[in-house]
Amino acid sequence: MNNIDKYNTLHEIRLRKEVILSEIRRDNMQINNLCKELFRKPEPKNNKGFSLTSIMSTGAGLADGFILAWKLYRKFKK
Repeated sequence: MNNIDKYNTLHEIRLRKEVILSEIRRDNMQINNLCKELFRKPEPKNNKGFSLTSIMSTGAGLADGFILAWKLYRKFKK
């Protein structure tokens, strides 16, 4: 800390204090905005169920249900 400002009056000290406080508040707002942006959920797309992942998920669920029904049918058929 070789760069030390010299103040001659209390008014200069108060002005410097206000400047530093405004810088701290501005930095705090920037940090808060970055944190909110970091943890914000992405906005959903308006594709109603036609994405590849939804089709694959639905197909896998149907196949799993069909296999379960087939196994239960074969078990209780006797």
